[in-house]
Amino acid sequence: MGLFSWIVGEKDNTKIDNPAMVFGKPSDVVNDRKLSTDEIRKALDTWEQDTRQMMTASNEGMAGPDEGLDPEDHHQLGQVVRAKEKIGEKPNHKPAH
Repeated sequence: MGLFSWIVGEKDNTKIDNPAMVFGKPSDVVNDRKLSTDEIRKALDTWEQDTRQMMTASNEGMAGPDEGLDPEDHHQLGQVVRAKEKIGEKPNHKPAH
């Protein structure tokens, strides 16, 4: 969080703006007691959009830096959808671009 954000009282929203960097899996977002229901929904929406964009890029031949190194490392869209279901949300079903 920058100095200006700290002075005006803005929160560091890394958990919401980049949840994959903070959490190991989407269900960890749901279990974070420090986040409100709205923040959980926003974080999972962000994770869903990021996952859809990575899938689109992968389908277009633009692999991520570690993609394909671990055969057990599948995309996380299914995990995001299941996490959203836990809080009564549905997937967005909209294109990533």
